[in-house]
Amino acid sequence: MTTPIEFAPETDATNINETATPWAMPKASNYEDMVLKPEFAARRLRFQNGQTWMRIVPALKASIHGWMMPIHSLNYEGGRFAHPKTHRRNAKSVFDHAYGWTKQNHPEGLYSKTNKAGIRLLSDPMSLFWAIVVAEGEKPLTRLFLGSGYDGSRGGVPGLGYQIWKMSREHDENGNLVTDAAHPKSGVLVCVEKTKSQSAKYPNYKLRLGRQPAPVDDLLAKMAPEEIAVLCPLENVVRELTGEEEWQCLAKVIAPETVALIRASLESAV
Repeated sequence: MTTPIEFAPETDATNINETATPWAMPKASNYEDMVLKPEFAARRLRFQNGQTWMRIVPALKASIHGWMMPIHSLNYEGGRFAHPKTHRRNAKSVFDHAYGWTKQNHPEGLYSKTNKAGIRLLSDPMSLFWAIVVAEGEKPLTRLFLGSGYDGSRGGVPGLGYQIWKMSREHDENGNLVTDAAHPKSGVLVCVEKTKSQSAKYPNYKLRLGRQPAPVDDLLAKMAPEEIAVLCPLENVVRELTGEEEWQCLAKVIAPETVALIRASLESAV
């Protein structure tokens, strides 16, 4: 019996670039992800379709955070960066000033449930933690998990970062932790299974915990020295933009002449 061969869906011929050759490099993305410092950006964990097994790295003694660091991310078309309150409680961003100015002068221009075409100047929760990625036949690798910390309270699916945190805090009928996934000795591996069809806009993720303890020291013993050396407090890997850099980002969201008005109003209030 001949096994049927499945081909990829037909491509709309009108979308084909007739001048491009098969060897032409795809156009580089202009998206500026500035949450992580440049020297750590390549360490970000990017899930491929299928299963990825990882071990959560416990909190480092020198860090002010636990094993997971909460991040407030300012997202705009073309990029994102960490809100200053990620680093300092009650710190303000120029996006906050822009929100206040717009709410007072042009409230109809702000994003809302009834005005989804408006500009969005508020931050979104994200989560960050160190992970050791384990693959059969390969040395473990150190990676940074950076994912959504949305808890699903406003509808929709909770972010992957929040799902991992919640799974690590599940309690049994007696009120005890089912598994402390981040414990240095008794913590277990976490499996993230990603599936995304060609027709789907967003991927789906399934989580499950391993059954056997995976002591961090045992994994470190198998790792290359440079993979261990990169580990540092989570707060050291998050980039903090200068005020001027934030104004430049805001100019990608709001017309430059409006940004000038917002900036002038802020300076006059000082």
